[in-house]
This record gives sequence, structure tokens and C-alpha cells, in this order.
Amino acid sequence: MINQQLKNIVQQAAKEKGITGIMALAEVAPISYPRVRRVWDGLTDTKISDYIEVMKVLGYDEIKFVKRGA
Repeated sequence: MINQQLKNIVQQAAKEKGITGIMALAEVAPISYPRVRRVWDGLTDTKISDYIEVMKVLGYDEIKFVKRGA
């Protein structure tokens, strides 16, 4: 399954950094191409650590969790 929101966040962050596609992102990410591909596509079974590594490369340092209804 795909999480469209995560996919959009990653791809927009890459675009802002001047990275136009998956191959360019895979060249600068510290994880393998298949793992970067899963992040790029927003697959729901991707490890959160892979999202963190890719987002660090794109200039984001932390993930924030917000409790609903708080």
C-alpha cells in the first residue's frame, strides 16, 4: 500500500533540495537504492529509519508525532 502523504512530503522535500528524481536521491542517500525507492514511493511497509535517513539528507532533522485530540 502507498501512503500518499508521505510520498508527497518526501518528493516535495527532494524538489526543494534540487533533487528531481529517485536516481539523484539514491546517489546522495546513505541507504541502498531499493530502500530509497520504497521511501520515494511512500510504501507503508518501509522502515521508519529509512524515512529518517532520507529526510536527513534532504535537510530535515526530526520527526514529530502528535497525539490526536490533545
